[in-house]
Amino acid sequence: MTVLENWIRINATPAQVWGVLASLDTLDRYDPGVTKSELISQVPAGPGAERRCDLAPGGWFKERVADWEPARSLSFELFDCSLPVRRLKHSYALTPDGDGTIVRQRMEYELKFGVLGKVMDAVMVRKKWDAGIKGFFGGLKGYVESNEHPAARPNPGR
Repeated sequence: MTVLENWIRINATPAQVWGVLASLDTLDRYDPGVTKSELISQVPAGPGAERRCDLAPGGWFKERVADWEPARSLSFELFDCSLPVRRLKHSYALTPDGDGTIVRQRMEYELKFGVLGKVMDAVMVRKKWDAGIKGFFGGLKGYVESNEHPAARPNPGR
């Protein structure tokens, strides 16, 4: 199993960052690797909620919310995809940091194809996915800090 860990500081409250991450069908607005995201479950949020995402330049995945602690943590498990993945889970932890939030992501995955999958991971997949996570984080930071998403806007009553 491969583990990738990344983090970023976003100049917004945990509730504002959460508002974006918890809007499951808006991933395509800030993740440059996703061309379309949509809810595919009757449950729009919380454990069991599911989304399908189309990827650039091609491919797709379906994932389900596994853990959901508002403004604190969120995790997803892949349950179907066009990628050579046997299993994948990614989780996010939000920690207040002064007037901002530290967002940590941990991704655990295992590729298909046994030894060949391990070689693919070592040669290209790990580096490509780590770069994709960094692109996701850059997009998330820009989206939240620009207040483009209603849930990311500061509460005017504060």
